[in-house]
Amino acid sequence: MAPTIRLLRVAPLLAILAALLAGCEGPAAADCAPPSVAERVPEGPDAVYVLGRGWHTEIGVPADRLAGKLAVFRSIFPGAREVMFGYGKRTFMVARADRVSEYVLGPLPGPALIEAVGLNATPPEAYGGDGVIALTLPPGGMERLSAFIWNDLQHDGADEPLLVAPGRFPGSLFYAARSGYDLFHTCNTWVAEALHAAGLPVATDWLIFSGQTMARAENAAQCRVR
Repeated sequence: MAPTIRLLRVAPLLAILAALLAGCEGPAAADCAPPSVAERVPEGPDAVYVLGRGWHTEIGVPADRLAGKLAVFRSIFPGAREVMFGYGKRTFMVARADRVSEYVLGPLPGPALIEAVGLNATPPEAYGGDGVIALTLPPGGMERLSAFIWNDLQHDGADEPLLVAPGRFPGSLFYAARSGYDLFHTCNTWVAEALHAAGLPVATDWLIFSGQTMARAENAAQCRVR
């Protein structure tokens, strides 16, 4: 049996698995309570953005709030107002998939990349308001978020992020990630992990699709952390 035919027969099984997992939402965070109207501050100095673009999600951080060693991106993208960080499988991000077999193999484990994009505007201004959620981090959240992203970046001999290739468009760069990509650790899982690390009530279990990540981010935006 030809490899492509075998892959095509596996594809429906992967789709069924993904559909089953899509219905397995994690439990609601116990420390999340609806804030009063006065407490709802969707944007501010410690606001981050979650961007949903089709199957993919990214997280945006104000450049002047990048903490610790992650602040190096202020010099990588001088003058940037916001830095977007996304995650994905290396073979998909560096080379566009153009065959069915490549899409079927996409969920299989492989090396990952972190894409960094410097913006001269906020994500709502750059991408439009649809598919963008603003979240205010709790005290210390920006430092924890920055540490999460920095710790998942591979570093070169000078302790700088390990650059792999130019990005898909001007203003974006691909860096090697320490963690690996698979069906259960996608761009959407990674964004949820980043938000969770920052101290937001975002569950990271049973998560594959962008819609799940966006729903959990929206829930966190409507809650306060006690």
